[in-house]
Amino acid sequence: MPTELSHIMSDFDASFEIFHELMGWKVREILLVSTPYDAWILEQDCCLSERIINEYRGLNLSHPPRLNWVNSAQKALASLQNESYDMVVTMPRLSDMDAFLLGQEIKKTHPQLPVIMLAHSSIPDRACYVGETRPPGIDHIFAWTGNTDILLASIKAAEDSRNVDHDTEFADIRVIIFVEDSPVYLSLLLPILYKELVRQTQAVMREGLNEEHRLLTMRARPKILVAEDYEKAMALYRHYEPYVFAVISDVRYMRNCQLDAEAGINYLKTIKRDRFDIPMLLTSSEPSNADKAAEIPATFVDKNSPSLLEDISTFFVKELGFGEFVFRMPDGTEISRANDLLSLEQQFQIIPEESFIHHCNRNDFSRWLFARTETVLASKFRPLRGQDFEDVQSHREYLVSAIRTRRKQRQKGIVVDFDPQHFDPDTVFLRIGKGSLGGKARGLAFVSSLLRDHTELHQKFPSVDIVIPQTLVITTEGFEAFVQANNLRWLATVRTAQGRLA
Repeated sequence: MPTELSHIMSDFDASFEIFHELMGWKVREILLVSTPYDAWILEQDCCLSERIINEYRGLNLSHPPRLNWVNSAQKALASLQNESYDMVVTMPRLSDMDAFLLGQEIKKTHPQLPVIMLAHSSIPDRACYVGETRPPGIDHIFAWTGNTDILLASIKAAEDSRNVDHDTEFADIRVIIFVEDSPVYLSLLLPILYKELVRQTQAVMREGLNEEHRLLTMRARPKILVAEDYEKAMALYRHYEPYVFAVISDVRYMRNCQLDAEAGINYLKTIKRDRFDIPMLLTSSEPSNADKAAEIPATFVDKNSPSLLEDISTFFVKELGFGEFVFRMPDGTEISRANDLLSLEQQFQIIPEESFIHHCNRNDFSRWLFARTETVLASKFRPLRGQDFEDVQSHREYLVSAIRTRRKQRQKGIVVDFDPQHFDPDTVFLRIGKGSLGGKARGLAFVSSLLRDHTELHQKFPSVDIVIPQTLVITTEGFEAFVQANNLRWLATVRTAQGRLA
């Protein structure tokens, strides 16, 4: 029998404070190095700054970065000595220095500073340089087509790369490894992956307990780590293996500084032998590689398909666990669905044993929970096997009890926004509306938070249940809306007049 539930659930932080510690490093200041003509194209023709701000707002992302432009490599190096930047974006043609040399000079004094190249015409030669698969000094090369999604994706990739070590160790955040060596396809696919990841995470956010929980959930989204050759891809997998959520790989790329037509196939097969439960996506511009994907097995998408966006979206929903959990029989027949923890718990109790065993053997439950940032619960579920329990029923009861404990603990001391579609009857404190709670309700909410934060009270009086009553509050905004909708404002006037007469 696995560890007792009380010990397992002690890892949970009902106040979501763990989310505050995630994504600690952000790209705030970007140094753009280009000729005046390239800068004019980016700013005037493409409206780069304005579109970056609009992209951040559209994705509900905070603090869009600021662009700082210089027109030469020497000015860039001088500016880096006097100012602090989080990323350098350079165009390939500069007036006084080769862009690759600029990257190397930057790395001498700022080795951790991301240096990105945007090539809006011809892509520079990608031949090996002293055992490298890309020119030294440049972290990634993107094909600039006027689409600001590329710059946004490069920013998020830099942030993920810098934050991944802390966030995986601190909060079990998941990792998606993306292997692609072509700047053209990297520029096509990486923005699609980030947009889909953000879109799916935002869909999960709607199930959040309150606005704070929903916003902080975005910080717990999986990280995307980019590799451009076999060695880097394998190093990422070996280093982050406990946290790998999915692997997306091209077919043909460099291995030992030579183009290997089977690099992606061998890479995915190696991982599949280690971890049967990692979803895999093989990408290729050659439809014939679909047969090779089936042998791994892995999902296949054609890079040139007109339905590329829809195909990737399907992979996220079906394979990565975003969207509703679909309970199926071993033959694939759908029998029911769950859209939150409560409905998952309820379905656990009634689905046939065959369906329960089928999903347990595939680690589907843990994958779905990871997609909802329930990382601790998912991490406890993933290693469990049928032989860990006396029978299927005890396994089922264990998972039900774990989910029920999680549902109750995550709501302690939290003012939860009432949502009729995701209403949990075990919620302690609910509110309807967005305004103030009012004095009495505010006092109850405060006491609830004290009971959550000061667990020593429960330990000091173990025979006493110290709780607040289950509470539903209509906020001042809700009250005002009710008064206005029913034209009841005149009652306040009558009451005031009666008070004056008295």
